[in-house]
Amino acid sequence: RLWKHRNLGKAFYENPTTHKEAVQELHAALTLAPSSAREQLNYGLALLRQGDMQGGIAELEKVQKRSPNLPHTWFNLGIVYKKLNEADKAYAQFLQMVKLTPNEPAAHYQLGAMEKIRDNNAAAITQFEAARDLNPQLAAPHFQLYGLYRQAGRAEDAARELRIFQELKKQQEGAAVPEDMEWCQ
Repeated sequence: RLWKHRNLGKAFYENPTTHKEAVQELHAALTLAPSSAREQLNYGLALLRQGDMQGGIAELEKVQKRSPNLPHTWFNLGIVYKKLNEADKAYAQFLQMVKLTPNEPAAHYQLGAMEKIRDNNAAAITQFEAARDLNPQLAAPHFQLYGLYRQAGRAEDAARELRIFQELKKQQEGAAVPEDMEWCQ
């Protein structure tokens, strides 16, 4: 029964018209396995996808307290807090995500975005460079570096990053799955 509810919930989660059903199925899975961080994480993510921000945040915070080494909670809470314009909370989440998963480019990218919001451009550059170096095929870090290098008077570096960004965007045209820096492995 657990697998049935989990799999149905995940299928419903992926369809934009069945988020309510995803919440119901993933709640049923959590009811069957109430001590499972995985089931609570899935349920919390479904609540967020349905638009229940407070409920989703509460569930992810419970998972985070129970399983602080589970990176998914840190990244997803960071995204939620960023969307809610709670920059300090988002920053703390992404900072911990980078500590837990130092080789995840999306985490570095998001931490760089938070550093930029905090007007710490040197730290933002460091994080965007880390994201770029971890996955040179991501266009977003190149674009961010273009702007920051330009502001810093680094014209050659800015020109290089803009050229790479434009090449990558051209390659990505018509991609079945577009680049999404609000998602990570």
